[in-house]
Amino acid sequence: MTSTEHLIDFESIEGYFHRLGLSLDPAECHGSLCGLLCATDALNAAAWAQQVLAGNLDLLDAAAPPAQGVGGEGHALLSALYKETADRLNDPEYGFSPLLPDDEEPLRRRVEALSRWCQGFLLGLALGGLQDQSKLPGDTYEVIGDLAEISRLGHGEAAEGNEDETAFAEIVEYVRMAVLLVYEELRPLREARPDGEVVH
Repeated sequence: MTSTEHLIDFESIEGYFHRLGLSLDPAECHGSLCGLLCATDALNAAAWAQQVLAGNLDLLDAAAPPAQGVGGEGHALLSALYKETADRLNDPEYGFSPLLPDDEEPLRRRVEALSRWCQGFLLGLALGGLQDQSKLPGDTYEVIGDLAEISRLGHGEAAEGNEDETAFAEIVEYVRMAVLLVYEELRPLREARPDGEVVH
């Protein structure tokens, strides 16, 4: 797998959330999934999809109420995204990328989505048990600080020129490689937890 283009696209998930009346954002949702997968092995596609469709980003809360009126389409869509994301995080050819709006969308919208993606990623790490980030291994602590800065990108910080497009592409590439670094550096931590235990 060499392409970073998602098989499950942002617009499909956004449209499905809209039809269900969910206020969840696909970028934040995917970011939280990636953070969880980096932090813990105690997660499976079915449980994750159920919690998302319940409108709840506290994805490991087994007491969350079930989604109402949700058919198999949503579970299939999110389960496929889960599998694709997990596969790409483990891809030796670095095929992972954050789920963001299409390049044809206005830059401002893509910047806002990247900000929400990073917010979701940090949430996922916390929900996965990484409460004390100062004890993280290697470069992970510094990288997470960078992602926190990107999560605060403002609405007014994106124009539409070629230089802005280039800068955005560079930030997305940084996020992409940063997440792969975090995933790899946290592998010993995930494997050390008995039965994928999640620490809250």
